Amino acid sequence: MTRKLLYFLGFAVVLALPQVLPDELNWLIMLLDRALMIAIVAIGLNILTGNAGQISLGHAAFMGFGAFVCYGLTDRIGIPFWFSVPIAGFAAAILGWGLGFPALRLSGHYLAIATLGFGVAVPQILNLFEGWTGGWTGVKPSPPSLFGISFSSDRAYFYLILLTLIALVWVARNIQKSAVGRAFIALRDSEVAAQAMGISPARYKTMAFAVSAFYAGVAGGLWAHWLNYISPGNFGFGISIELFTIIVLGGLGTVSGAIVGSLFLGLLPKLTEIISLSLQRSGAFADSFFMQNVFKNSNQVLTGIILILVVLYLPMGLVDLWRKARGRFDARRQAAGRHAAAGEVK
Repeated sequence: MTRKLLYFLGFAVVLALPQVLPDELNWLIMLLDRALMIAIVAIGLNILTGNAGQISLGHAAFMGFGAFVCYGLTDRIGIPFWFSVPIAGFAAAILGWGLGFPALRLSGHYLAIATLGFGVAVPQILNLFEGWTGGWTGVKPSPPSLFGISFSSDRAYFYLILLTLIALVWVARNIQKSAVGRAFIALRDSEVAAQAMGISPARYKTMAFAVSAFYAGVAGGLWAHWLNYISPGNFGFGISIELFTIIVLGGLGTVSGAIVGSLFLGLLPKLTEIISLSLQRSGAFADSFFMQNVFKNSNQVLTGIILILVVLYLPMGLVDLWRKARGRFDARRQAAGRHAAAGEVK
């Protein structure tokens, strides 16, 4: 009961956050919007990599494809945004399903290289359709609206992204608990053993790619109309690496790990910027080698250090900190209960 109450209070705080923050902190809402959309993609990637064991270093391509499909449906054809986003997700899922077939013959670093090539090729292909994508110049999708309510501000869009995230978290958790999710894990652990149990690698690997790409396509549709500007160059290798970093940092195979990793990496640049400005204003270490060289790239430096530390000491990701803390709390509570029971017996 206490845990449910904590979840409820946490959800209430999240809902109230955009309303109580002053205008000076609008940058925080913008960062949260981006982090939550990235979290949607990361959840899908975690299903593919963390659960099914298939590495992808080109996932930003699915996101970009979904973004341009959603833009084309809304701004070019006139289909409402609320229908265009899931359609963009399904379109990306078909593309992911198609990529799954050549991936059947690959694994490990060979699969990583193949998906990397896919991620590099898709933006170049999108650039060829300048009439639809605007080429490298890009296009400007219009903000969505519902019943006269415009989602043009970061604060209003926050609720739209949050509701989408909650729905897709529910879907992801049900997938993991289903026979499909168990088949993904069996393939990840041992493909030979999975085949012996009657699990078809071709069916479930392509399914994992399709499900993962669906999440990326939905996030891409949200991204296009939130940013109000998209170009094929926006969905390059950098985002794919960020996504892979997030699922490793947060925790492979966990939905919560994708969200925690996304929020952490999403807020880290601003945090290091605030620290840097504070040190510069105070004049501390102003002439030091550290301030002049290292701290200018503090985000990259800290991210690299944190990744190394997580891999060394938290192989299950940042969510393992919560698991360990909860385990210790439960152990202490049980020990207190036993002591209390022993005292009553005496």
